Amino acid sequence: MSSKVSGLLAETTSPIIQEHLVGPSLRREFPAVLSIMTAINEAHILMLAGQGIIDGPTAAALARTVIRIEAEGPGSVPLDPAREDTYFNYEARIIELAGGDIGGRSHIARSRNDLKATQDRLRARTLALALLDGLAGLRRTLLARAALHADVVMPGYTHLQPAQPVTFGWYLLGIAHAMERDHRRLAECYARIDVNPLGTGAVAGTSFPVDRALTARLLGFAAVSGHAQDAVASRDFLVELLGGCAMLANSWGRMAQDFFVMSSYEFGTLHFPDSVAGTSSMMPQKKNLVVLESLKARAATILGAQVAAFVGVKGTNFTNVVDGVRDAFRWAWEALDDTIHALAIAELVVATAEPAPARMLELARANFSTATDLADGLVRQAGLSFREAHHLVGAIVRTAMARGLTADRIDSALIDEESLRMLGRPIELAPELVARIVDPVAVAEERRGSGGPSKADMAGMQAALGARLASDQAEVDGWRSAIAAADTERRRRFQALAASA
Repeated sequence: MSSKVSGLLAETTSPIIQEHLVGPSLRREFPAVLSIMTAINEAHILMLAGQGIIDGPTAAALARTVIRIEAEGPGSVPLDPAREDTYFNYEARIIELAGGDIGGRSHIARSRNDLKATQDRLRARTLALALLDGLAGLRRTLLARAALHADVVMPGYTHLQPAQPVTFGWYLLGIAHAMERDHRRLAECYARIDVNPLGTGAVAGTSFPVDRALTARLLGFAAVSGHAQDAVASRDFLVELLGGCAMLANSWGRMAQDFFVMSSYEFGTLHFPDSVAGTSSMMPQKKNLVVLESLKARAATILGAQVAAFVGVKGTNFTNVVDGVRDAFRWAWEALDDTIHALAIAELVVATAEPAPARMLELARANFSTATDLADGLVRQAGLSFREAHHLVGAIVRTAMARGLTADRIDSALIDEESLRMLGRPIELAPELVARIVDPVAVAEERRGSGGPSKADMAGMQAALGARLASDQAEVDGWRSAIAAADTERRRRFQALAASA
């Protein structure tokens, strides 16, 4: 049997290839890209008619056919793996409905190469906007919860050991800062996605008098690609988008790891409702926060998709090749969808996380997280160098631990005892001063002007983060509005073309 798509090839595609390679790809991809192919065809047919490359009646017949296929949906297009890919199956349906002469003219002045490059950019652009919207929701929730818990004092940690007193609200603002950078990475990538490759043909452009600026406008692209071979050879925007998603997943994954530890029985500083928990099939007492485990895992699976894409492209020829522009991205679309879904889950986690203020304060009072401020106090009040103060406070903490004393029970007498032993003289700090220095609530508020957890610093950060969030959202809304206006214009003009004689 001869090929269904070529006059050159004397044989049809091997049944093994059809069954194991083309068929699965067709079933996976066609439902996802039909509406995108419709948009591309609308723009392309309007351009062909506008440039006089096809006549009005032919363009009108093609328009009616494209509208019918879109209305009937993916199920109306028989998927034949002997036709190689999604486009040839789509084109076969056009020819079936419009006839060979008219249907065969839809592909004038383009290749599958520039068509699929356009398809990938439109698909990635839609997903990028959904990512930015989901991230905006998470950032908004972080800011709201940070304001709500600005006074909830807790220990801050380094190396998972008590470090200095902070607040839970301040901790959430740190995550919000990371998420703001994640937004910028994705937004900068969006600009590199939003470029029209349609009209560049298979590799070297086309001799037909195409109007690429028109198809760019009708598809809502902000720019037109400059080099035909680069346009069909490159999917670096997808590798970059996956990289931005992997960085974003790392941000929420590290937060999820902190929440995972904090919600353990041994810490007991954070609680979640039953609605975000699972249980054990054997142990009836279990409340497992598997949602946090899944959020952490996404950082690995999304990165895996990016690595697969990067390695798939590596070493390919700089032109349109299946491994470099299609198979390398086998897992990309699923990973991008997973990122969008995970953002909604991360927002739910942040919205439902409830700190345990009494337990947090208990730990901050007991676990010597105020030791740095005691050393700072000795520098300010007793004139010690910081290194002297550091050594002295270390000895004070050791003695307190040996005697079973918590940090909030360190007093001026214990300080003098250790200073006599180490320095040969008492420090003689006022008892009320020592009490304030070892109070984690006072200590957290003292950290002003350095990005710390004081109310003044937090208010400044809240205002700045809120303003940038509003600006970022306005930019995304502008992009979406421009695309919506282009879609409206294209569809209006296409419907009018279909209705013409």
